[in-house]
Amino acid sequence: MFPHLTHGHRKVLEALVRHGTAARAELAEASGYTRPAVTNLVRDLMDWGLVEEDNGAYVHTGRRGQPQKPVSLRSGAAYAFGIGFTAGALDLVAMDLGGRVVGRTRTPLVEPTPRAVLEAVQQQLESAYGKSHVVRWRQLGFGIGVPADLPPEQAQAWTLAYRREELISYFANNLEGPAFIEAEPLACGIGERVFGIGARYQTYLIVHIGLEIGGALFIEGRPFRGGQGMSGAGQIGQFFSEAESPDGRDLMKALTTAGFGVGDLSDLDILPETAQGVIDDWTHSAAARLSAGLAKLSPFLSPDAIILTGRLSPLILKALAEAMQLGEGAPVVEASRLGAFQTAIGA
Repeated sequence: MFPHLTHGHRKVLEALVRHGTAARAELAEASGYTRPAVTNLVRDLMDWGLVEEDNGAYVHTGRRGQPQKPVSLRSGAAYAFGIGFTAGALDLVAMDLGGRVVGRTRTPLVEPTPRAVLEAVQQQLESAYGKSHVVRWRQLGFGIGVPADLPPEQAQAWTLAYRREELISYFANNLEGPAFIEAEPLACGIGERVFGIGARYQTYLIVHIGLEIGGALFIEGRPFRGGQGMSGAGQIGQFFSEAESPDGRDLMKALTTAGFGVGDLSDLDILPETAQGVIDDWTHSAAARLSAGLAKLSPFLSPDAIILTGRLSPLILKALAEAMQLGEGAPVVEASRLGAFQTAIGA
């Protein structure tokens, strides 16, 4: 186990994930901390074996004194686990410090309660710890993305506005490591910021398509949590009529009406090829409805980009993005490329 990583330590690690080898001055600019503060943070990370100096290179800063040695991540020194789940399945992803996915599993979930999620994660971790590249003492922590479209009887247990600290303590104590919990759209947005196309933009809107439509807003590269800081900002579902909302539930209804039984969005991966025509028709209709709602919203928020994420396949998300038309001067619309495990990756 590593000592507790502060927000500053994590910002330096994030900067190294995004920029690779970098001098301390560059890390200060990327993280927003002063150079002396970054020097201390880097010293801690070196003492813990998470970063190392490049002895074969030097960076001249323009100041007096010896040139600086750039630092880089020791990718295999530690691992973080991301957890995403739905009403019936749980995803667990293990990533090294360099952002490389070194393991991922999807397992059935008995029910989407905190206890059931914990037990499923513990079972998967026992298997992961048996592999040579993931060991308990190298774990940095756990991130959990909480879906907003859970059944009402389970959703109350995950109400982050009131139970965030309780849930963090519950998972941290039982998993023996720091825990971080975010709403699913925000977790996807963080994943895009660090590992995906969000790294190209400073301000972007996440449109998360699950059984319902959710959203998250990132301003100057940081998630906007709203006045109460409870991840409540960015919810955009109300911009679409409930009866005609272009969400996953609407797609499942279209497929079922056409004779293709779909009980969960994960069933989209095993549909026969004959269902593609239904999906194409729905994509065209959904793109028009998404465009109508977002065309009204985007001038107010004025993001650099709109990024489609969620539980639809990357191919459907890409088709939606390409079919959307927001009008002249509107932000670019792109589809996430992180795939089915994007919530766990972002968490």
